[in-house]
Amino acid sequence: MIPSCTTGICKRFIALATACMLSSCAALLRDGKPVEFTAATYNVHYMERGIPGLVRTIKGLDADVVAMQEVLSTGGQPASAQIAGSLGYQHVASMPYVNYGSAQWVLVILSRHPIVARDEIRLGNSRRALRAVVNINGRPVEFITMHLMPLAGHIGGMQSVRQRAQSRRTEITDLLTWLGEAKRPRILLGDFNMLRGTMGFYDLDEYDLVSDVYSDADGGWLPTNSDTFPLPDDTRKKIGERVPIWLVPRSITLDYIFVSDGVSVLDTDVIKSDASDHWPLVGRFRL
Repeated sequence: MIPSCTTGICKRFIALATACMLSSCAALLRDGKPVEFTAATYNVHYMERGIPGLVRTIKGLDADVVAMQEVLSTGGQPASAQIAGSLGYQHVASMPYVNYGSAQWVLVILSRHPIVARDEIRLGNSRRALRAVVNINGRPVEFITMHLMPLAGHIGGMQSVRQRAQSRRTEITDLLTWLGEAKRPRILLGDFNMLRGTMGFYDLDEYDLVSDVYSDADGGWLPTNSDTFPLPDDTRKKIGERVPIWLVPRSITLDYIFVSDGVSVLDTDVIKSDASDHWPLVGRFRL
């Protein structure tokens, strides 16, 4: 026979023990097993090389979440709807940020998991950022994609490069202010059009603005993968008119994935494909 507990001290002890047990159980239910997923960023070059190649490339990535830039939208209908339908993704799109003839460019996020919220903001004069909150096995994760001012244009010398860098700094400042402190796991992935490791030369220091707040999934100044943008031959020749051609790289990195605290990077990879002028960057992560 188990003796009854009638004293105040005894009752308080049992209440405390019960609370501790419930708290431990709740923690186990809340934390559970580590959550792993893959995410990729891909500038699809306004679908210039056709949707079938993009479908094959994205299917090969086997990513849970895919952020896309330069998605062509005609009559308010982004072409990514066909990709999402073909591969079984949910998708959300931003408002247009570039006019391209009678069509526009939009940002898109594809997800295999439920998209529970979305919002967006204008960056600088005309660029945009799109955020989707995705429920991954019960864990809400923020994915933010953007397409910042291009690194260089068809005309203009270093003055133009510096002006474009200043535009990107403004866009990044707008982005970071909008996002604020990360209250849950957060991943920034997109075409940042910036260079890492410039040491501030020619005022190209935008990378530092982002890396001071978020971690570069691809290893920071010592990346673990190949670059994401192969330089066209005519571009290399133009640069080679100013510097020895052997100093001109065959590719550079314009596309990045950054993560907040609470997101562990398991690995990253650049997948070479001729479906766009960019190569997709994909990462595997754990919460």
